[in-house]
Amino acid sequence: MADSQKPPPAAAASGNMGDMKTPLALLGLVVCTLPLLAQQPARRVVAPCELTTSSLTPSSSEKPTKVGEFTVLVRNDSARTLALPRSPLFGWRVDVAARNGWKLKAEGGPVRRIEAKDPHIVVVGPSGSEPMEELPPAASRTFIVNLPEAAEAFHPSRGKSSLRLTLYWAATAELARLNPAVPACGLAPQLVVNAVRP
Repeated sequence: MADSQKPPPAAAASGNMGDMKTPLALLGLVVCTLPLLAQQPARRVVAPCELTTSSLTPSSSEKPTKVGEFTVLVRNDSARTLALPRSPLFGWRVDVAARNGWKLKAEGGPVRRIEAKDPHIVVVGPSGSEPMEELPPAASRTFIVNLPEAAEAFHPSRGKSSLRLTLYWAATAELARLNPAVPACGLAPQLVVNAVRP
């Protein structure tokens, strides 16, 4: 009687195969997404720097709306030597003056401000790597940054506008882990101009 209740061997085998399909499909999905996860740097949130002073200017006498190249001057105000990538990758944000303050016009790049009312900076992509350059206490370093997308957004959309360009830089979690001299905070130099549409 007990033998008559057992499923036939073929039915039992097909049931086991069905049970194994789900874990194998999940394993395949994990294997396929591993390269994508490896390419994405860990998200890192930092406060604006108090260890450094940074300023932003157009890199030539031409208007930044035509050139798109900017100069960032970083000064080390701390008592220890800091390290920055020789070619940092900046994020950017263009705001336009409105009645109630500044309004976002456009932004881009691997480093962003979290939101308009939160000064914290978030790193969402690669922001520079080796070679690194040391910045001793009281020393300054100039970086030339080419951002044609920011320059395009920096062009007034109508009449006369007050525009503010902010560049953002902070180290990725990986870069900060590899080099303890990298600042634990972020740079946020600004440039404000009154622009007139030609």
